Amino acid sequence: MMGAEGLRAATETAILAANYIARRLAPHYPVLFSGPGGLVAHECIVDLRPLKENSEVTVDDVAKRLIDYGFHAPTMSFPVAG
Repeated sequence: MMGAEGLRAATETAILAANYIARRLAPHYPVLFSGPGGLVAHECIVDLRPLKENSEVTVDDVAKRLIDYGFHAPTMSFPVAG
């Protein structure tokens, strides 16, 4: 369907977007599983456990609020539970 060129473009876009989000959120939330230079792969895994400890705001609360603003719900509790 996408062909090799389309698949490559989709992969590059996913990696670019994940790294943009990781860089924007890193000053506020721990970003897990980053490689050399703080780069992430095609997904950005943000650790919200400290947020819950300090404010009682859960990962479910964050996901639902993102949906309220029209963002796709993130994957939760994989590969890090909580």
